[in-house]
Amino acid sequence: MSSGERMDPKAGPFSNLTQTYSANLDTVAKGFEPMTRGIARWNLEVLGLMTRRARAWSEVPVRLTQCKTPQDLVREQLQFWQTAAHDYTESVQKLSATFGSLAVRGFNGAAADGSAGFERDYITFPEPKPAAEQPARGRKAA
Repeated sequence: MSSGERMDPKAGPFSNLTQTYSANLDTVAKGFEPMTRGIARWNLEVLGLMTRRARAWSEVPVRLTQCKTPQDLVREQLQFWQTAAHDYTESVQKLSATFGSLAVRGFNGAAADGSAGFERDYITFPEPKPAAEQPARGRKAA
């Protein structure tokens, strides 16, 4: 036996139990992988939106100092709010798509895209055959 295959003396009889438990945790984690990816995409998009808007707000004083006329001021304000509307619209579309990908199956098993749900296992039983008429057996006295 190599040193990697030997039982850990500290774990004793529980080392195999620990390995089995860890392997099952991996299986469970893989089952939640699509949801975890969707949540990560959601968080990434929200963080990106917050970053873009924070950067736009931090640039406001610099842009306002460059304005020479009231028309420049109005133009800067209009550009700021148009950019904000564009950022919010784009982020809402991405967040909606991400949320839609999280809802894979409905309560009735139907997919979100309208396709059929889970396959059902139908068990069929043969129809009972009518009993053939048998001659009546009577009791005979001895």
